[in-house]
Amino acid sequence: LPISNPKRLKDFGWIKITVLTTVWTIVTSVLPILDHDMNISDYPYEILMRFVFMFTLCVAFDIRDMQTDMDAGIATLPNMIGIKGSYRVMSASMILFIIMSFVQYIRHPSHLRLGAELFVAAAVKLVIDYARKHPSDRAYLGLVDGMMMLYAILVLWH
Repeated sequence: LPISNPKRLKDFGWIKITVLTTVWTIVTSVLPILDHDMNISDYPYEILMRFVFMFTLCVAFDIRDMQTDMDAGIATLPNMIGIKGSYRVMSASMILFIIMSFVQYIRHPSHLRLGAELFVAAAVKLVIDYARKHPSDRAYLGLVDGMMMLYAILVLWH
């Protein structure tokens, strides 16, 4: 059936951020687990931690695209709660990630793993603050996106 006013995924702010966070979580945690012939049901907490981490980065990109999305009438998180509210959400998300890191440490003690996760959380804070003060493609595509790679390298290194 022809649709007179087709909508795209990005036209739905909450769905967009949820789908993007889920896709990046799958790409950066579920697929590597499956690639190593492990059962994903053995790693629900790790997958949830990755989702919380990825959500922070996705909110940062929604802030970057805020004006474009606003002009297009897309109700993203930053357009609904504002920039300050979005930074509060990112901070809360990273605090949750840190808490989850300590819980993970209690479950499976590894000083190196905990150190890597705390280092990544601090790096994300610094990068988000830098991108806030110096918004540019380099800040977002190099530094914010680079946090995924940093997390992967440090966790694999442990």
